[in-house]
Amino acid sequence: MTMRRAFHGTPVNRLIVSVPLPDVEAVDSLLSTRGGKHPANGCRAEFIRLAIAEKLSRDLMIKAVPKRGP
Repeated sequence: MTMRRAFHGTPVNRLIVSVPLPDVEAVDSLLSTRGGKHPANGCRAEFIRLAIAEKLSRDLMIKAVPKRGP
């Protein structure tokens, strides 16, 4: 299933990644067992885009929290 994302004028760059086969199979399994209810809707590329956005959000939030200490 292909999906054309609309980035509404935001510049985009293509990212090609190599992923171990068990990870790809786990993603495929997750996307197929959700019956179209996953936000990626069966699209591996969209799953990866969402995962990157989520990871960046978490890491930036952690970075913004002041360190406690002496």
